[in-house]
Amino acid sequence: MYFLFGLLLLEIIYAVFLVSQFYNVIIKKNAPLVTTGQTTIKKIISELDLKENQTVFELGCGRAIFLRTVEKTILKINLVGVENLHIIYFLNNLFLRLIGSKIKLLRNDIFAVNLKDADIIYCYLFSETMKKIGDKVLQECKKGTQIVSRTFSIPQLQPEKIIVIENKRVFFYKMEIVNIDKKAKKW
Repeated sequence: MYFLFGLLLLEIIYAVFLVSQFYNVIIKKNAPLVTTGQTTIKKIISELDLKENQTVFELGCGRAIFLRTVEKTILKINLVGVENLHIIYFLNNLFLRLIGSKIKLLRNDIFAVNLKDADIIYCYLFSETMKKIGDKVLQECKKGTQIVSRTFSIPQLQPEKIIVIENKRVFFYKMEIVNIDKKAKKW
């Protein structure tokens, strides 16, 4: 009986997830839940200047795999994941509490969260969203903030470097060396 109840509950959760994904992608025009692989995440982390007591944001964090990997790398670090989808937020928050993670999850729109305290920002979002992200980081981020975007560039900013991991470009920006150019080259 409990097995059937558990199976039914999983099916309901999966159905809610599919409906929310459809709504998120088709109606709201947001990026779908796409997980970045461990190989890519570890390479990105090796390219960053991570230090204790920094604050790392993952925008549209989904399962927060990037933050979970950072948490294993540096113990004294502030990790903040921002996720707008209720079901993903709920399940991820439950999972993180069960494993004893210190990641702080915010169920919010990425544009409603202030990034002034961010030392590092990671995102894997649609190209249309990256223009808005560019405007946001220019207004809110402090000098020295590192921004990493997988696959899609920030059109207002000049990347510090671009690396290719598993046939996908990863753009690295640093607010102190960014050349703001309204006619920035599309990558």
